[in-house]
Amino acid sequence: MLERSAVTRGKWMLATAFAVVLAGASSSGAELNTLRDLDVSRTGSGAQVVVTGTRPPTFTVFRLSGPERLVVDLSSADATGIKGHHDGSGPVAGVVASQFSDERASVGRVLLALDKASQYDVRADGNRVVISVDGATPAAEVKRPEPVAAPVATAPAAPTPAPVAEVKPAAPAAVMVAEAPAKPAAEKPALPENVVAAEADEREVAQPAQRITQLAYSDDTLRIRADGDIARYEVLELADPPRLAVDLYGVGLSARAPRVNGATLRDVRVGAHSDKVRLVLDVRGKMPAYRVDRADKGLEVVLGGAVARKAAPEPSPQEVIASVAEVEPLRPAPQPVEAPVTASLVEVKDLSFQEGGAGGRVVLKLSGTAAWKVDRPDPRSAVLTLDNARLPKKLERSLDTSALETPVKMISAFSVPGEGRKVRVVVAADGAIEEKVTQNGGTLSWRLDVKGVKTDEVSVAQRTAGFTAEAPAYAAEGAPQQARYRGKRVSFEFKDIDIQNLLRVIAEISKKNVVVADDVSGRVTIRLRNVPWDQALDLILRTKQLGKEEFGNIIRIAPLKTLEEEARLRQERKKSLQQQEDLLVNLIPVNYAVAADMAARVKDVLSERGNVTVDTRTNVLIVKDVRSNTEKARALVRSLDTQTPQVLIESRIVEASTAFSRQLGVQWGGQARASQGTGNPTGLIFPNNVAVTGGSVGTAAGLPAAPNFAVNLPATVGENAGGALGFVFGSAGGALQLNLRLSAAENEGTVKTISAPRVTTLDNNTARISQGVSIPFSQTSAGGVNTTFVEARLSLEVTPHITQDGSILMSINASNNQPDQSNTGANGQPSIQRKEANTQVLVKDGDTTVIGGIYVRRGATTTNAVPFLSKIPVLGLLFKNYSERDERQELLIFITPRILNRQTIAQSL
Repeated sequence: MLERSAVTRGKWMLATAFAVVLAGASSSGAELNTLRDLDVSRTGSGAQVVVTGTRPPTFTVFRLSGPERLVVDLSSADATGIKGHHDGSGPVAGVVASQFSDERASVGRVLLALDKASQYDVRADGNRVVISVDGATPAAEVKRPEPVAAPVATAPAAPTPAPVAEVKPAAPAAVMVAEAPAKPAAEKPALPENVVAAEADEREVAQPAQRITQLAYSDDTLRIRADGDIARYEVLELADPPRLAVDLYGVGLSARAPRVNGATLRDVRVGAHSDKVRLVLDVRGKMPAYRVDRADKGLEVVLGGAVARKAAPEPSPQEVIASVAEVEPLRPAPQPVEAPVTASLVEVKDLSFQEGGAGGRVVLKLSGTAAWKVDRPDPRSAVLTLDNARLPKKLERSLDTSALETPVKMISAFSVPGEGRKVRVVVAADGAIEEKVTQNGGTLSWRLDVKGVKTDEVSVAQRTAGFTAEAPAYAAEGAPQQARYRGKRVSFEFKDIDIQNLLRVIAEISKKNVVVADDVSGRVTIRLRNVPWDQALDLILRTKQLGKEEFGNIIRIAPLKTLEEEARLRQERKKSLQQQEDLLVNLIPVNYAVAADMAARVKDVLSERGNVTVDTRTNVLIVKDVRSNTEKARALVRSLDTQTPQVLIESRIVEASTAFSRQLGVQWGGQARASQGTGNPTGLIFPNNVAVTGGSVGTAAGLPAAPNFAVNLPATVGENAGGALGFVFGSAGGALQLNLRLSAAENEGTVKTISAPRVTTLDNNTARISQGVSIPFSQTSAGGVNTTFVEARLSLEVTPHITQDGSILMSINASNNQPDQSNTGANGQPSIQRKEANTQVLVKDGDTTVIGGIYVRRGATTTNAVPFLSKIPVLGLLFKNYSERDERQELLIFITPRILNRQTIAQSL
């Protein structure tokens, strides 16, 4: 059952959730306080940080230790304008401003990194927040003032502690104070200034309570009964004297305070206010462990020994614990995996970590089989919980593995405070963790594989990780980048001092254990003023060509040559041990890639003794090498053997053509005779007979067989083409005959061709689809007749490449080559009309791009005429014909790429 330290931590988490709810309520009702300026200035032995906003601030102040930090959270504020790291001054090493926002709340955080525990004061000055830090005040005299809230209507009326950024799990958590922001001056309540802890719980209930109907106390439990369910309550733990205040909001009072007769409580006082009912529990002596539980139509305040006797209730599905923390978006976390529960207590005898290129393995030696459970609070951390287990104090530790060649950066093992039969191991890494637990008798192995990290070299930023009882919290995500030298500032002035004596002085100042090699000797003259001791040490060592190694709280100092020789020997020993290590054979299946292609890449991570072979039937790599290298090979294959994206390319090739032609023609002719036969001789000796006839021989429908046209300029008419009229005029005796034929033709047509080829291909692979005919062409030569085939087809050739942002880069070659029967060669073969487009385009997934715009227009006008006579106005129409032709062609290509397995690829990335 939870002891007080664990209960206090739970209260802080609930209080954090309540702070977020209040901040959301405040931000929704008023305009955000935009923080525009952050100024750090030196004031004597201290420093002052001034944050300027656009309206009076509402803020909460709390303090963190290890390292010392001061946190000021401004509710309903926007810190985007001052976000980032700011240089410090005096006792303030640095300042970081951060912004935490969601759909309900907007909180601006100002975090001050302090050199040491210092007295501080935070106050509101108009639209400014003034933070004063006095560097001369010892840690025991640190002042914790009450946060000040500006008189605005939306100021929260309840404690709003900010989330704890760092808690050491190996020891009971230190209680941290976060006081309530004051109400406006007109209604400021007389709240105690010695608040130790705060807890808030608010939820939606089906039947909200209206009145408190009964109060009863027995067996260290105060039972509160109402006519419905309590929607909102708060718990404040106060000191001097120790007491517990329980506020129930939205209810009235219809019960009297119960009589108390016990060793835990001295008295219970009840008071009704306009918006709440307050119960004050005065305890005897020190504050006992306590817990507030929801019950059917009421609450139960469990104190002292009753906390250990009663099991904690299961959290309600409606309860929400929020945290204002700047972390990456969570992927869907797997459900906790649990092992069978055992009844006997299991002792952890040893805990070790075996590093690997892709992660590592945590090995626990147990006295028996343990029940375990794995939780995943976020993708980069994992929590292994052992039930009915005990961890010795010597194994309660945090292992910093950032110096190892592994993406696992921190491992912390501790007993859950307040729960002596539960042990937790918390792991933090640089990427998403894949884990697997196996238990064989008294050995529990927790394998950790980290995705998205290089297998040969891991480059990690400096990070400080603290662990709570639930999950790791990364302090560096919201803390300033610390300076290189953080030691206490000192002043030295020595002449010809022996270096060993100087190192002894630095050891006393730094409170470090210093081990000096025998061959460190010499004398040094230094004069330093107000410099960090670690910087002074580095300068002294550099002057004497010395180096240092740090092992926890121990500093070893030796000549550089000695340290370099030791590092070389360690490397040679490591290589020698690798040469003596047994070779293991691992089978690595390859799912999406070709194992033969993957083998060449796997060889790069194997040692000289290792080798890799391929089983082509099962597409499996057979790797033989030492354990560490086989793990690197497996991690490399896991990273590279991912599902290749597939792209569906849909296209529309639209070809439209129109044609228009018009012809007007005329034909006329005949004959005229003056002769004896026609009875109209000329009466002259010469010429006695005269005959005039057309000189163009031709035929025309509807006219005599030989009309003898004088003007023969017809339009092209016939079956399914145009029309013509024929006229024949003649005299009775046949002396005069006139043949006339008028013809006209007009043709108009529209052709539309839509082709829709679709093709699917893998990323960076070329796909081609085509349809058409092969036209034979015969060539005659001395060797005989040779037949070749020319392609006339519709084809689409695409090579897609998917970019990181989800766009698709395509190399496109589209063609629509068709035979042209109107244009033929000497042997009658048709010519080929070629329409092609070759380009590269970048298109987003699902968008459409247009290629083409090939537009061709041909126009022609033709007139055939008889010279001179065709120029006569009006009458000239009988001596000419007219033709007009207009052709248009247009080609458009529409291409739409779509990623088929987008969701699978996104998860693999």
